[in-house]
Amino acid sequence: MPKLPPVDPARAAEPFAAATFTPDLLASLLADGDDELAAWTLRSAIAEHGRAVAFDGLLRDAMRLVGERWSSGRWTVAEEHLASQTLLRALERIRPPQGPESRVGPLAVLAGVAGEHHGLGLACLEQVLRDDGWSVANLGPDVPPADLARFLSRNRAALLALSASLPEREPAVLDAVTAAHAARADRTVPIMLGGAIAADPAVAARMDVDFLAGSLVEAARFARTVAGSLPESPADEDPFELDSVGPGSAG
Repeated sequence: MPKLPPVDPARAAEPFAAATFTPDLLASLLADGDDELAAWTLRSAIAEHGRAVAFDGLLRDAMRLVGERWSSGRWTVAEEHLASQTLLRALERIRPPQGPESRVGPLAVLAGVAGEHHGLGLACLEQVLRDDGWSVANLGPDVPPADLARFLSRNRAALLALSASLPEREPAVLDAVTAAHAARADRTVPIMLGGAIAADPAVAARMDVDFLAGSLVEAARFARTVAGSLPESPADEDPFELDSVGPGSAG
């Protein structure tokens, strides 16, 4: 069990300073399957620095430690998988509130390209965008381009965020981008690409994407630029209801 900082009972309800929590502590909590304390740790960091900065810093560094400990043999595959599953549960605990107002903002569609099996980045981006007033449809990893195009053709997306980790996913990114451009003849949707593949600056030119997001802070900044350029929509317009098909419909 990792050593936790001392708690003053009189101030137990107050968040700790983010500096109190380290990537090593969070990584250990995740590998122990303790989503409750992991969520508490993340919530405290978010309270001090904001969601995007907390995820880019504390969370990313903790998951890097998990990967390093697995690759070095210090932790097994079982512990690495447990850490990932614990993080998903912890993220559910700290989701931004989702009342009726969460459907008022512009719609961002998030998807991992075909063959992509990592969804943690999408889950984090979803929360960051919701904090900024976006409606979000997180389609998850491994979305076939034809299905992505169908979803975009039936919903009023203002932003598409694609995720890919390996350089081998480049053809899948190209397929997703091509499908997205063909989905809506009436309007071009800005496309942002994130994941490890976005570390290559040449990718943007080859992929015909509008922005490479190397971090959640950068992704949020680009999303705000997109939102600021949008025309005002009627207050009662639902971005999920075009041709009476929403994100949960099988069509």
